[in-house]
Amino acid sequence: MEVKNNKYKCKEEVSFEKRGVFGSSFVRGIVISYKFVNYNWVYLVECCDDKKLLTISEDEIWSLEMQ
Repeated sequence: MEVKNNKYKCKEEVSFEKRGVFGSSFVRGIVISYKFVNYNWVYLVECCDDKKLLTISEDEIWSLEMQ
């Protein structure tokens, strides 16, 4: 079994789409930890706005470039 490399490391700032009842919004967060589950990387992300912890899969997250 081949394990693919993860894209994001701890303390890296990322963004993802948060879906709700009345629509969706883009949220910034910081990667707290990550784990390889069912052939895919899953990240524990702390939201910058309300400090909630969310589990986000690798295909729903992207890195924020510092400018």
